[in-house]
Amino acid sequence: METTTPQLVARDLFQSFRMGPRRIEVLRGISMEVAGNEAVFLSGASGAGKTTLLYTLAGLERPESGTVEFEGRNLYNGTSASQARFRNQKMGFIFQGYFLLPELTALENVSLPGMIGGKSTREASPSRTFRGRTTARGDRTGVNE
Repeated sequence: METTTPQLVARDLFQSFRMGPRRIEVLRGISMEVAGNEAVFLSGASGAGKTTLLYTLAGLERPESGTVEFEGRNLYNGTSASQARFRNQKMGFIFQGYFLLPELTALENVSLPGMIGGKSTREASPSRTFRGRTTARGDRTGVNE
């Protein structure tokens, strides 16, 4: 039986927040492993900690305790610049609030992380097929304006 090394490993993650005098524990000892080809579905009530868990697994929010490794690298070791560079090269994010720049088109917003990572505009842009479909849809919906 073949075993694969998990792409993402989280161990004993704890995170809490203060609301006035109260301390609210959001992550309580969460451990998990995710293979590179595995899809994971996360659901729960509002305020249950889904976003906190995702931010922690992505290296965006440091846990109070515990570790997160992606492809064998601890996400919270190194300088903030090296952590940001690693996220830019290895991860992609779609946030609840989108965080799009209104002065850019949808295509330019999608290309921006690649350009920040040092790619040319052409290299950072989605493939020609994808670009053609998005441009056509954008024209129909007004997104390209």
